[in-house]
Amino acid sequence: MALSDTKLRSIHGKPYSGAPEVADTDGLGVRISPKGVVTFQYRYRWAGKPQRLGLGRYPALSLKDARALTSELRLLYDGGTDPRTYFEREKGQSVVTVKDCISYWQETYVDVALRPKTKALYESTVIKHMKDAFPNQNINDITVRQWMERFTAEEKINPRRARQLLTQLRSAINWCIRRQYIDTCSVMRISPKDVGCKPEVGDRVLTYNELAMLWLAIERSRAATSNKLLHQMVMLWGARLSEVRLAERSEFDLHELVWTVPKEHNKTKTVLRRPIFEQIKPLVEKAMLTYGDTMFPGQSMDTPITIAAANRYMARIKATLGIGEWRTHDFRRTLVTRLSEEGVPPHVTEKMLGHELGGVMSVYNKHDWLSEQKAAYELYADKIFWHVKKISG
Repeated sequence: MALSDTKLRSIHGKPYSGAPEVADTDGLGVRISPKGVVTFQYRYRWAGKPQRLGLGRYPALSLKDARALTSELRLLYDGGTDPRTYFEREKGQSVVTVKDCISYWQETYVDVALRPKTKALYESTVIKHMKDAFPNQNINDITVRQWMERFTAEEKINPRRARQLLTQLRSAINWCIRRQYIDTCSVMRISPKDVGCKPEVGDRVLTYNELAMLWLAIERSRAATSNKLLHQMVMLWGARLSEVRLAERSEFDLHELVWTVPKEHNKTKTVLRRPIFEQIKPLVEKAMLTYGDTMFPGQSMDTPITIAAANRYMARIKATLGIGEWRTHDFRRTLVTRLSEEGVPPHVTEKMLGHELGGVMSVYNKHDWLSEQKAAYELYADKIFWHVKKISG
């Protein structure tokens, strides 16, 4: 009788007293321990003797992937090749290093399945910081103690990043194990809670005075106009950085006074509409007058400012102000908090942030509350510019 995900889920991790082996098709089956540990295996005969290959454990290896792997093994068998050579071919070498594993994971998963922003995140963290760990050493020979010494050194540099690196590395190594690129790795025995600390949940809310100081610092900086306009609009709109950074001229309707963010630029993958209100309209017009289709170009007039360039600019601004720790994303929290203090209702501030409304409202209520958004944005901008005027005299 063929296996099913429903059957495997009902067995996995629970006391089991049934048959120790259950067959599927084409030689695929599972071996089940009394504790409900489910292991896929491929059975065949070679040179007249029965053979059994362990493929991986469920659910790390899904039934769908196990069947796909079995099909590849069956092709080898039917072609007169011992299926065991499949795994030797996948490894491709007797020594597999950390760099080899990360490169394999990047080539077969990160570059194939992930979005550009997620790929960039991995490239700037685990790929950058871990690919050269333990050079020329077989990954199977690296001990838990060696890994802990490595992550202890990372902790001294940045505790939060150390935990992030371990979590990401475990994901990469687990991918390699599931794909039979390596058999095992001792880093999987280290729990993320044993290294570093959790990233702090953001709770920074800027005051109007701090926002005014930031506005003036941006105005007085010697950065490119596109970078200055980018961050001023992000501050006033409370938009995600990339929603503004990737914006194109066609998104802005100065007749209807509406900015339409396409779903490709929005984290929720839905079209957003925000009002072009009184105080931000001159900034939009300036960007449209100065640049072409790309509203906020970087080094090339045809490509947007990169996230790295935008972050570097904000880091320089931050270093000159002395108002404590903050980041661009805190503009969103600040906008909602300050407008909530003024009595602006939550459904309006949620739309301003580009969030989906909860419950059945997300299904049936497609209203944008553009006029209410416009009034709230103008109230918020008035407060900021009053403090700008006060500081600048």
